[in-house]
Amino acid sequence: MAVVGRRERRALEGSERPARHAVYVWELPVRVVHWTIVVTLIVLSVTGFYIYDPFPIGDGSQVVGDPGFTMAWMRFIHEAAGCVFIAAVLVRTYWAFAGNRYAHWRALLPLTRQQRRDLWDMVGFYTLRRRHPPRANGHNPLAALAYLAVYGLFALSIISGLGLFAWVSRIPLWMTLFGWTWTVLPIEQLRLLHFLLMFVFGAFTAFHIYCSILVDIDERNGELSSIITGYKANVLDGETPRDAPPSPL
Repeated sequence: MAVVGRRERRALEGSERPARHAVYVWELPVRVVHWTIVVTLIVLSVTGFYIYDPFPIGDGSQVVGDPGFTMAWMRFIHEAAGCVFIAAVLVRTYWAFAGNRYAHWRALLPLTRQQRRDLWDMVGFYTLRRRHPPRANGHNPLAALAYLAVYGLFALSIISGLGLFAWVSRIPLWMTLFGWTWTVLPIEQLRLLHFLLMFVFGAFTAFHIYCSILVDIDERNGELSSIITGYKANVLDGETPRDAPPSPL
């Protein structure tokens, strides 16, 4: 009896799998927001860590352009990146109402019976009670709930950051808008909360990358490349790319 190697077996399985057309899932604003958040979170984390625990550089001079001016530059970069981050979150929030069905807020909540069934099936997959995840071209319901939670933490990070900025800048308008944060938490605790959220986002990023690779390997649907191209290989029978122009693939 001939022994079929791993590569031959994979090729055979691929040949038996029916051809799948491309579905336009992630629109351009979703992809731009995704990568904007990635870059700004990296910048915010590096500068934020320095602001929280600074270390001396140079001779301590406070003249602009000298090494001792590092803290001022770190604050400026942190605040500029924060503004870009806020804009990205606002755009994604708007797109939850204006985007296609994969980006819409209804796709992020388990409103239908099928979504609730897929939610529990996805829990079963991660707890090793199912061999494969439920098929979905957009977000699976468990991932969608996770993203909603993360955006809630984004809002908390933004509010706490603006509260800290109001405390440092003492600009009357900012103090009026965000000075109330100091009454909710003492400024020391507000600063600590803002700092700890950085580690939460870092942990989520690591888990998000792992899950994306896992699902991409299991479904072979272009999960990773889709956040660049916008297209996935259709994994649902009868679904057509009616939310987008014809695929160039």
